[in-house]
Amino acid sequence: MKKIICVTLVVCLLLAMLPTALTAASAENDGKTAIIYTGNLRGNINILPQLVTLRNQLESQGMDVILVDTGNYLQGTIYSALDSGRTVIELMDKAGYNVVAIGSHEFDFGTGVVGVETHGIIFADDSLGQLLEDASFSAVSANVVAGPDAISAFLPYTVVTTASGRRVGFFGLTNPGTVGRVLESNLDGFTFQNPVTAAAQQVTALANADLVVGLSNAGLRDTVPGAILIDVAPRLGLTVGVLTIDAAGSTSHSFVNLAELTPDTEMLVAVNYAREAAGEAFPAFAQSRVTLEGTFVASRSGETNLGNLWTDALLWFANEGGIANFFDEDEIDAGNTGIMVEPENVVAIWNGGNLRDFLNTGDVTMRDLQRVLPFPNRVAVMYLTGAQLLEMLEAATQGLPFSDATFAAAASFPHVAGMEFLVDTSVPFDAGEAYGQHWFRANSIGRVTIDSINGNDFDPDATYAIITSNAIFNGMDSNYISLERCQEYSIITSALVVDVVWMYIMQQLDGIIDARYAAPQGRITIR
Repeated sequence: MKKIICVTLVVCLLLAMLPTALTAASAENDGKTAIIYTGNLRGNINILPQLVTLRNQLESQGMDVILVDTGNYLQGTIYSALDSGRTVIELMDKAGYNVVAIGSHEFDFGTGVVGVETHGIIFADDSLGQLLEDASFSAVSANVVAGPDAISAFLPYTVVTTASGRRVGFFGLTNPGTVGRVLESNLDGFTFQNPVTAAAQQVTALANADLVVGLSNAGLRDTVPGAILIDVAPRLGLTVGVLTIDAAGSTSHSFVNLAELTPDTEMLVAVNYAREAAGEAFPAFAQSRVTLEGTFVASRSGETNLGNLWTDALLWFANEGGIANFFDEDEIDAGNTGIMVEPENVVAIWNGGNLRDFLNTGDVTMRDLQRVLPFPNRVAVMYLTGAQLLEMLEAATQGLPFSDATFAAAASFPHVAGMEFLVDTSVPFDAGEAYGQHWFRANSIGRVTIDSINGNDFDPDATYAIITSNAIFNGMDSNYISLERCQEYSIITSALVVDVVWMYIMQQLDGIIDARYAAPQGRITIR
């Protein structure tokens, strides 16, 4: 068989509107190979029964069928949140996938860790590599390497031989932009190489194949000489298509509307079982229409949309969400029955070191919130004067401007709600006595200016209620000023912070994290 060369298939939104053409006579399909591909599946197991029907239909028409995915099949629904993607992979395996590429969202659950030894890759328990290795299909990425010797972290390519004897080589390309979109610790040991260079290397490695196909989520627009490239960028959302190659090597392409197909009965039973299990584990869940930034660097170096959401939830809890219901009886008996200042003097502060992960688009469950905050922090209320609040911010921003050297100190970076403030990093922090291992007390206030509190002028002599965590309440990170709080009414409540954030999403946002959290809201200025 003669290998096809210099063909590039780049999926675009315009082509996604083309009609499906799948009904060829069997005699016309001798020697044809149909590659069914999905992209950005994002845990959507509901389409798998129809996908099996499509595969069965094409096979019944006499075609050799290969089922593949271009990447980003894990995180995105409660079905993947159930067990960090294991259910999704098991169902994809049952549906008959042959090859899948590694995408950015395959790393969302912290399952990406591998160990590298001189003889190859050793997958850690519950790692992404081990999870995929347990499946019957092959998972490929040619541009993700691990360790100082740049060993391929996953299979760079694989070869599928069809019933007609055609040897089809598949290589994977992973979006290099995964770095910065996934929590840093999930990518420990990985390097993302240039996908164009990696593709050329794989075409050479697959020189003996009859056909070479690249499965990509890297957003490439370049042709790959010697290969057909199926590239489905993340922005396109769920995409299903069929690439057909006849015996002479000619290609045709169509997109598929799976809603028009009857679900395969056996696959539907398996999917329904997974639905029931997820429904029991997550009886209620929310949706996010935006990605909430979760990198360590972002959380410690400036305002983020995730920090906005987190502190908004705390502020709402204090003013409208029933915080007094979580005061203990002794406090209430002593006359501490709620927030002791007016709402315009209530603010929320949360440290960047306690924002540990992304909230991605798609379904959001309590388990997702627990990934962001894996600690059992409780909501605390402490009363400080305006002058103390200003000193608290001065000390908490001593890690700015952010750098590798200030990474630990910047864990105290204060995300806020109910206030706007400015940090002038051209003014050196006036470090006084050491406080803990990474921080110093502020000898003077010279870098931070509070512009407003809930739209009002800042008053250094006023009393403000700071809604925060029990850890900051007890002086964690740079927050020595917390220990100088008004003792009479300051309190640690019984409310868990993750529960409060969940309440805010469900009650105040009606279960939808929408465009208001698409970007940071301009509460903190750093110059």
